[in-house]
Amino acid sequence: MNLKEVYEIFYPGKCGKLPSVWKVPPKYRSKKEFFEELLPIEIRWLNYKIWNDKARRSRFLSDCKKEARYIAALRTYLFEHPWTISRIEGKAKTLLSGQISEECMNDRFLQIIDEEEVEISRNLRKYLFDTEANRLKTKWENVLTFYVLLAIFPKEINQIYVQYIYNREHNIHFKEEEDSNSSTEKDGILFQYEYPPDMGIVSPGEIINHTWVMKNVGNILWENRYYECNQSVIELDEKNRILHLPQIVYPGDKVSPSVSFYAPETPGTYVMNWKMKDGNGNEAFPDRLGLGLHFMVLDLEDEKVSRVKNGGNYKVIEEIPRHPVTSISGKLHSHTWIIENTGTTIWNEYYLECINGDNFSYAKRELCVPFKKRVMPGERISVKVEFATPPIEGIYFMVWQIMKKDGTPAFPKNRKLEVLLNLI
Repeated sequence: MNLKEVYEIFYPGKCGKLPSVWKVPPKYRSKKEFFEELLPIEIRWLNYKIWNDKARRSRFLSDCKKEARYIAALRTYLFEHPWTISRIEGKAKTLLSGQISEECMNDRFLQIIDEEEVEISRNLRKYLFDTEANRLKTKWENVLTFYVLLAIFPKEINQIYVQYIYNREHNIHFKEEEDSNSSTEKDGILFQYEYPPDMGIVSPGEIINHTWVMKNVGNILWENRYYECNQSVIELDEKNRILHLPQIVYPGDKVSPSVSFYAPETPGTYVMNWKMKDGNGNEAFPDRLGLGLHFMVLDLEDEKVSRVKNGGNYKVIEEIPRHPVTSISGKLHSHTWIIENTGTTIWNEYYLECINGDNFSYAKRELCVPFKKRVMPGERISVKVEFATPPIEGIYFMVWQIMKKDGTPAFPKNRKLEVLLNLI
C-alpha cells in the first residue's frame, strides 16, 4: 500500500483496486491538496525538497519508500513528538466531514489488512476496533491517519503508535481520576519498581523470586489489605496466592509484596496478576492492572555439547552499548552486536528476532532484523536493532534469538542475546 492508494480510497477520480468509501462523492482535491490539508506543516517541511519539487513530491506520494532520508527523519520526529498523531487525526476529522459508508470502510480496512499481511498489536487493535463486534470504531479520522502511517511505515506501524496510545489512555484516566476525586479523601497507589526485571527467561522447574515496591500516594489508610492472584495458570500455595500487607499502611508508606515459587515444567510464556483487595474482599483499585508477572519457560539444552556438535555456533565480539542503558520510555533506541560465525555452517538468510516482544505490545514478528543473505564460517557481521522503547517506566529485558529462514531457532534455545533497559 502507498499514499497514492490512500488518496484514491478517500478522494476518487482515478480509482484503482480500492473503491471509494464515500456515500456522496466529496469535493475534489488533488493529491497535493489532500496531503497538505492532512499533514501538519512541521511534518511536511522535514524535507523541503519533497514538498517544493513537483516530480519528487509525486514520486513520494506514489511510493514513499524511495525517500529514505525523509522517512527516517519523520520516524524519529513521531517517536519524539507522539502527539503529532493527534494533530493528524484532528485535521483528518475536518477533512472527512461528510457521508462515509461504515460498511464500505470496515470491508476496505479488513481487505487491506489481509492483502498487506499487516500484524496489529493488541493495543492498536483495541484503539481501532470494537472488539466485541469485530468492527472498526466509527472514528474515521483515526482510520485515515492509520492508513497514512501504514503506507509510510509498513514495518513499524505498531511502534509508531505505542507512545501515543499510552499517553492518550493515561491522560484520559488521569482526567477521570481528577473528576472522581473532587472530595478531600483519595485512595491512591503508585508503582515504584520491581526486582528482578519483569519478562525474564527461566528453565523448567527453576525457582522464581519476585518483589514489587508500591507506595500509598493517597490520603487514607490502607487497613487489612492484601493482594490476591486472580489467574490460575499456575497452581500456587496459599502464601504466594495471597500476599498480605502490613495491617496498616499510612499515606506515604511503601510496601514490598513478594512471591517465591517454582516455574512450570512445560515451556511457554506465562502471565500472572495479583489485585489488591480490602478487608472485605473487594478490589481496591478495579481499574488498575495490579501486580503483573510475565516470564518465559525455555527447555534449555546442554550448550557445551551443542557447541561442540555445531562447531561453536557464534560469538559476540562486541556489543554497543556494552552495559545496561538508562533511557527515556517511549523513545527510539538502538542496539548493535558484532557477531562472528564460529561454526562450520553457512548462515543462509538468518535473522534476529525478539522472542518476547509481544509482551511489550509489539506485533509478534515486528522486531525481526535480517542478516546479510549468506554469512560464511569465520565471517563477522554487524547487526543493529532499532525500536521504540515501552512507554512505561521500569527495567526491561528484551531477549533476541538468531533464527533460520524457516522461523526455527538456528542455535540451542539457551543461546540468546539480551537488551537490558532502565526506562525513566
